[in-house]
Amino acid sequence: MVLRILIVDDERPIIEVLIEIFETNGYEVVGSATSGEDALSKYASLSPYPDIVIMDHRLPMKTGLETMRGILRMDPSARVLFVSADSSIRKNALAEGAAGFILKPFDMT
Repeated sequence: MVLRILIVDDERPIIEVLIEIFETNGYEVVGSATSGEDALSKYASLSPYPDIVIMDHRLPMKTGLETMRGILRMDPSARVLFVSADSSIRKNALAEGAAGFILKPFDMT
């Protein structure tokens, strides 16, 4: 089974790099979004839901935390991994159901 990933980040170059990394390593990127609203719409449209959402926090329209809450309302078993430069939300993200938190910038080696 190939892991299916949805990437949510407001910076298109970061999305492109993550897609390249994941697909090169055999994962399937099933979509991407550049805002919280777009992420909720994209998540709802996917069937089956992705196995994991890679989520930034600083997004237009809805924050990553707000977006994660919406995703978890749709799919309580959703797994959201935060990858964000905003370390101030780490504790809340994990307490509210995030599967993990990676602080940007990070070493990809």
